[in-house]
Amino acid sequence: MRDARGMAVGVEKAGDIEIGPLTEGDLDEVLRIERASFTAPWSPGMFRQDLNFPLARCLAARCPQGGGKPLAGYLICWFVADEVHITNLAVRRDRRNRGIAGRLVEGALNLARQCGMRVCTLEVRRSNEAARALYGKFGFEFRGIRPGYYSDNNEDALVMALDL
Repeated sequence: MRDARGMAVGVEKAGDIEIGPLTEGDLDEVLRIERASFTAPWSPGMFRQDLNFPLARCLAARCPQGGGKPLAGYLICWFVADEVHITNLAVRRDRRNRGIAGRLVEGALNLARQCGMRVCTLEVRRSNEAARALYGKFGFEFRGIRPGYYSDNNEDALVMALDL
């Protein structure tokens, strides 16, 4: 499968989850998930920008048996030189704790390896223990702190990285 820019994006299936490209048609549901997930959510324009940005890869987790709301979550990352940077990851509240975030991370890492990326980086709130544990399961390691990174409460971000 190819995304809107012609980039190869496979559809991975496991259980009732499919990982594939996120599209503009998903935007309304993405915004609902985003607003329910974050105290400082991205704007529609930010998502549109990444959906059309040549260096961005936007992945969707879909549940075909999802009862009319197949979009369960999404991950956005940028491929720059030999590095992939995860910029956003969220899962619908009623679909959490089912391995969906892990499937999205796995999909992004698989795509990064296929494209020859050498390292994956991200920022995570210091207080987000669930996300830190998820990234730790994949082997991400603490690399630094960005003081006051989050504008809604001035919380620090932990920089994590994984050598691919």
